[in-house]
Amino acid sequence: MIPGKKPECRQTPQSRTAVATICAERLEAANAFDMSAWLLKYADGEKKHTSGRKRKTRRRRYIPAVTAFDIETSRVCTDANGNPQTIMYIWQMQLGLDITIYGRYWAEFLDIARQVETVLYSLDKETGDDWRLVCYVHNLSHEFQYLAGVWNFEETDVFVVKSRKVLKADMGKIELRCSMLQTNMSLAAFTSKMGAPHAKAVGDLDYSVTRYPWTPLTKQEMHYCVNDVRGLVEALMIEMQNDGDDLYTIPATSTGYVRRDARKAMYEYGIKYIRRLLPDFETYKALREAFRGGDTHANRYYVGVLLHDVKSVDMSSAYPAVQCECLFPTSPFQRKDATVENLQKALKYRKAVLARIAIWGLRQRDMKWGMPYIPLAKTRAACEYVNDNGRLLSAAYLEITITDIDFDTIMQEYDFDGLKVIDLWQASYGELPRKLQDVVKEYFTAKTELKGVEGQEYFYMKSKNKLNSVYGMTAQDPLPSGWKWDGRDFINDDPNPEATYEENKKHLFLPYQWGVWTTAHTRRRLKIAQHAAGPGCVYCDTDSVKYLGTCDLDEYNREVEESAEFSGCFAKDPKGKRHYMGVYEQEKSYAEFMTWGAKKYATTYEKGGPITTTIAGVNKKIGGAELEKRGGFEAFKPGFTFTEAAGKLIVYNDVPDVPPIIGPDGQVVEVTRNLCICDNTYTVGITAEYAKLLGIYMEGEV
Repeated sequence: MIPGKKPECRQTPQSRTAVATICAERLEAANAFDMSAWLLKYADGEKKHTSGRKRKTRRRRYIPAVTAFDIETSRVCTDANGNPQTIMYIWQMQLGLDITIYGRYWAEFLDIARQVETVLYSLDKETGDDWRLVCYVHNLSHEFQYLAGVWNFEETDVFVVKSRKVLKADMGKIELRCSMLQTNMSLAAFTSKMGAPHAKAVGDLDYSVTRYPWTPLTKQEMHYCVNDVRGLVEALMIEMQNDGDDLYTIPATSTGYVRRDARKAMYEYGIKYIRRLLPDFETYKALREAFRGGDTHANRYYVGVLLHDVKSVDMSSAYPAVQCECLFPTSPFQRKDATVENLQKALKYRKAVLARIAIWGLRQRDMKWGMPYIPLAKTRAACEYVNDNGRLLSAAYLEITITDIDFDTIMQEYDFDGLKVIDLWQASYGELPRKLQDVVKEYFTAKTELKGVEGQEYFYMKSKNKLNSVYGMTAQDPLPSGWKWDGRDFINDDPNPEATYEENKKHLFLPYQWGVWTTAHTRRRLKIAQHAAGPGCVYCDTDSVKYLGTCDLDEYNREVEESAEFSGCFAKDPKGKRHYMGVYEQEKSYAEFMTWGAKKYATTYEKGGPITTTIAGVNKKIGGAELEKRGGFEAFKPGFTFTEAAGKLIVYNDVPDVPPIIGPDGQVVEVTRNLCICDNTYTVGITAEYAKLLGIYMEGEV
């Protein structure tokens, strides 16, 4: 399939056949390459393909070839403040499957960009369209930091997701797109999973060596460089072939595939009905306050203790399950008088409730219960409280925004002296539209049926990723980020968020409250497993519970299976076994387990065996090996510093103040806008407040 041509129809996975997609290993220096001739060859084919079409408006037309761009950088000096500075010493660009060009200086790439502009502006005059060359960059945000130092990007040229996160940018007539955001995978993972012949070469380039544009590169080093762009083009073309996409239709982000299917389902269902459900700005703000992700917490009675034979249960497809098996707000939210009586009435008649409340004299019903529910970070105000690593055990006063599901859990776990309703909204409960449920079930069925099937690895991976992305799409903040590029820097400036929200509502096709209720339902289901484990509940994270002793969930699973049977939330694997959404499945037990809080634990599956760490910011395998090498569980305590597994720290140099670098033969390289990826460390730590609750002496305390 030619990437610039739209497919006549979408193929089913069964009807798709593999097409050889491999880049020719032709490498040329950019200063000796005729970019104009290459462009015109592809443009002529596109013009013939679209000849005779009349358009009412000027639109973008793409050269029908996938291209990719990448740079390699090297640390060369530090500035007066000790900040490390880097330069680009080679760039490479893959042009379709035809040829790889490269250069050692920015001037060479800028000359290529100008050749592209000359040819495409000429085509604009000829056809009346806006011609562009699409160029993918894996982690465009990295390359943009350097490109912004040599090219004048205007504010309207750059689409910013958040600070220093660039989704796409127009560099003259070159439309740069971020393939990392498009795939949500590293380049190594993407090229490998797509089966790209030129998969990313790993470990062939020693980044500790200082290199300059005049530094000779070995054959192995050049192979590493060119494989990055060759493999990326191959992987993207394979992906488009498998999905029936082209340069016009391929989604910009990984969730775009799901968004496409969900949008189609909602328009078929009735977009006018959906638009009625979109909350006004005040309700939206309350929903944002009420939104809370997965429930992740460590039982304070087990923190810092090496435990043995810790079992684990995991909820199958937790978020998709509640979207197909639970009820959601399916009528517009109505504001009610903020009284306790109206809250009680809404709860009595089983309405979907959104409320801002104030509570006096909050305290746990069972002070020995180690999995408290109310998060301090989500309170609007709190005073004289006892904080269990982010969860409230008690508080003299607090204000919080909650759903009826949250209120039910709070009533189960806490007592209080007084309650006041500050704001109150209610809506009717109902099932999510069947069309949307069908999308979720289709992904679940495909994932289940294709797991382990030879030759279907790509479609299994896609279905799994789509299933996991449905929740992310429903929970996406409908108020766009205020971050933008102002021509010189990234700024966060939205003087009128209400107007921005109202403008964005015109493009929404899913009510934000469905995402809010998805996580609320999942937290309630997680609570069932926590209470089934009882005092033996050690740790929980979104859809899993780790525990000592027993955790009887048979009755719960039977009820979920019955619900899943009724709603069609099940599928058979290749061996004919039925799998149900939402049931708790027993996972492999841990021989040893130790935690220091949420997202901070170490485990083994065999006593004395290899250690795996689950710590935010620390590589699982490398972290386990480093911990094992330096004392194992005995060393795993506050103050332990990971140096090998702690990832990287990025230092941004937006206005470097260092002199030009002069080469041995008089070459001059300006140190322009750049970044440096430095080694980082991570130290296991707990707050003094948490240590006091745990009864742990912290150094420095009197």
